[in-house]
Amino acid sequence: MKNRISIWLVSLLLRRKRARLAEIQDAWQEYSGEYGMELHRNTFMKYKRMAEEMFDINIECDRRTNEYYIDSPEMLNRSALNQWLIQTASSSDVIARRKKLADRIVLETTFGGEEHLDAITEAMMKNKCITLVYHSYWAEAHTFTVEPYFVKFFKQRWYLVGFCREREGLRVYSFDRMGSAEVSREGFKMQSGKLPQVLFDDTYGIIRDDTPVEDVVLRFNLQQGNYIKTRPLHHSQVLMSQDELSMTFRMRLRPTLDFVQELLSYGSALKILAPDFLIDKMRGIVRDMYRQYE
Repeated sequence: MKNRISIWLVSLLLRRKRARLAEIQDAWQEYSGEYGMELHRNTFMKYKRMAEEMFDINIECDRRTNEYYIDSPEMLNRSALNQWLIQTASSSDVIARRKKLADRIVLETTFGGEEHLDAITEAMMKNKCITLVYHSYWAEAHTFTVEPYFVKFFKQRWYLVGFCREREGLRVYSFDRMGSAEVSREGFKMQSGKLPQVLFDDTYGIIRDDTPVEDVVLRFNLQQGNYIKTRPLHHSQVLMSQDELSMTFRMRLRPTLDFVQELLSYGSALKILAPDFLIDKMRGIVRDMYRQYE
């Protein structure tokens, strides 16, 4: 409940830019009157401080107008984690208060494993290893000691990316395949080169292998291109050209298996223009698919 009010306050100030205390109190009463809690000044100040600590921001008051506002909100918007927290908490709160609409709200669930998130992030905070009992799809369960570098949420799954001491290499572990995850006594040293911005900067999703980094050029029909323009496939994506029929984009990344699978999902709305090896790979896949239906 406490975090919920703090997140609500930040979300409100992001939308309204500025608001007096009375306006904030009215908005809270309208938003969640069923909670039976009024937002008195002292209560507001408590949740204001909690919000500042939670998001590492300053909520200031303009004494000329007595309006509260977030100082440097652009810094808050640049944080993917903060955005995820606000969006997820806000939508979850709305749905929780609208349970009578359960048969009219259709959601996708994750594949599970969230129960391991607390232990894994605790180990990350303390620079401790994680002891995993892991069930892969192609082998029996094994126990691994992993240096937890970071976690990533991708296509309804939570993943742990870290260095496996037994296998002496970088590995990716899906939370839903973990039998258990416990904080180990063994420590490790986290370095800047192990951050996702470095290790996965040139990848599409969760696969990082020896596929070379390439300039990938994709031409979409206009309808699909407008979607890709607003929902980029990769942070390096740029719009090269556009006409009345199509849009052409360029991005620089590793065309790994998960990226190829994503491209296949666009069917005839997409034509790959470069690199040549990716064109050949797609031709081979399409040829094999055609033979399945001959």
